[in-house]
Amino acid sequence: MKISYKKFLISFLILISILLFFLNRYNTILNQKELDIFVSNQMKIVEDELENQKKQALSLALVFSKNQDIVKNLDDNNSKELKKELLKLLEIIKAYTNQDIDVQIHTKNLEVFTRSWEDKDFGENLTSFREGLVKVKSSNKPFVSNELGKRFNVKAIAPIYDKNNEFLGSIEIIIDFKDFIYRLKNLGISSMILLEKDFLNIATSYKENKHIEEFVLLQNSFDKFNKELIKEVLNSDKLFIEQDSKIYSKIPLGNFGNKNAGVLVVCFEKFVKNFVYLPNYNYHGEFNLNDSERKYNNINKEIIIK
Repeated sequence: MKISYKKFLISFLILISILLFFLNRYNTILNQKELDIFVSNQMKIVEDELENQKKQALSLALVFSKNQDIVKNLDDNNSKELKKELLKLLEIIKAYTNQDIDVQIHTKNLEVFTRSWEDKDFGENLTSFREGLVKVKSSNKPFVSNELGKRFNVKAIAPIYDKNNEFLGSIEIIIDFKDFIYRLKNLGISSMILLEKDFLNIATSYKENKHIEEFVLLQNSFDKFNKELIKEVLNSDKLFIEQDSKIYSKIPLGNFGNKNAGVLVVCFEKFVKNFVYLPNYNYHGEFNLNDSERKYNNINKEIIIK
């Protein structure tokens, strides 16, 4: 009886151990799958926010390309009057959204005609390093991307035609990544934009920026970050990396000569429960309608699109 009891006890303990092993393994697989889904959902939010910024830029480019004053001044080769018109339109946008937008107009030969933010490089040919411009001219279709130029940002380009439907040039709406980074921060996602340092010969605006591995840092919303950990993320082939209670991941940005121009690194809490995604398009503070109306009325300019 004692021997039978011992055998039974040993068999029972072995069975319990096997059950606990498989139960633990099942829970591990289930937790990992749940984490994979959560990370995928978070990354989808990031991608959607980036896509929304592109769509916003493209919408503005399409509207501006049909503005009669812009078309006429480009056709008349009047860069000074065209810039005045651009600044008036941008002032209206700034008054209502508090968003900074840059605009560049190009000739049909892809030369700089005028810029909203500076008065230089007029006549510079951009064909050699602005793939988006070449694409718009050859396809006669608008195009938006995270594009490399002297700066790396969202660029939406739309063709401009005269009344005879002849190609006059193109208009480019340029939106910096800072508002995108700000929106992600409001969603609990820290992020940074980095550019491959091999492209500093084109993106000359960032030559003095901080270097991380083979990249230069353009934008950053991390309260603090471990440089070695960011290097690990940049060099990793994994979908994400876990560190303490945080998740780190990345998304390639832009393309130049069949090579990624930059990368977006993101970080968020691992244990976020009952997360609800509501896009936030508020820009740096409360919107004061009365102040905006006064600014708009002071401009005294009608926008005509035909």
